[in-house]
Amino acid sequence: MIRPVQKRFLLRCGALAVALVCAACSGSGGTPAALPPTSTAPSSPVKPFDAPPDAATVGDTVANDMKMWVAIHVKGGDSQKAKLDLQLNHDSAGGTVETGGLAMQLLRVGDKIWVKFNKGMADAARLSAKAFAAVDGKWVPTDSRMAGIFREGLSRALDFDFFVGAISDDLDRPGYSEGEPADLAGTPAVRYRNGSRAIYLKRSGSTYELVRYESPTQGTLDFSGGDPVPLQAPPAAEIYSGPGS
Repeated sequence: MIRPVQKRFLLRCGALAVALVCAACSGSGGTPAALPPTSTAPSSPVKPFDAPPDAATVGDTVANDMKMWVAIHVKGGDSQKAKLDLQLNHDSAGGTVETGGLAMQLLRVGDKIWVKFNKGMADAARLSAKAFAAVDGKWVPTDSRMAGIFREGLSRALDFDFFVGAISDDLDRPGYSEGEPADLAGTPAVRYRNGSRAIYLKRSGSTYELVRYESPTQGTLDFSGGDPVPLQAPPAAEIYSGPGS
């Protein structure tokens, strides 16, 4: 039986890992960080409006910006522990999560959540061979008796606000080193280290946005944000409606 997902689950499952953290990426709907004043006393040099955040404030800046996002696509994790590829909107979410040898294809529309059953999920739910044959490849609602053990954990994993809150809590901490140039597959970025962890920001207009979170114990998560990607409920023919539904 899968344990309920706790708030730090995302972070354990791949940065977040399933908190992993979110992104303000190309075209993010996030609100740019407040711009520094255009003038200061002579003893305080003016910081260019487009300069990367200071190390002392980068955690708070990124966490606050994250809370303004309207949609997130997060992908990555630690292949030894958990992997995920999720699109999170406020009103819907979907994608895949692999953890503990269990692969799950998930979909949420409003408060309704479906899981596409496979052999691993059937074993976790302790279904008989006959019951599994009836649900194999079908979307099963988590408010059903058959898939009820997954509901609590998945309702959190697919909740936009829960995900963002877990990530921002993890990022908003002191101890970041000064930003240093980095390259992400040809994209210029700025890397900030904090102990064994690191975050990467890339420039977007006049501000910088989070695009990657790295940890040797939690893995690597890449983020991209922007407008929500519409998700719809599965076709009726693909939803299990037999006994236990």
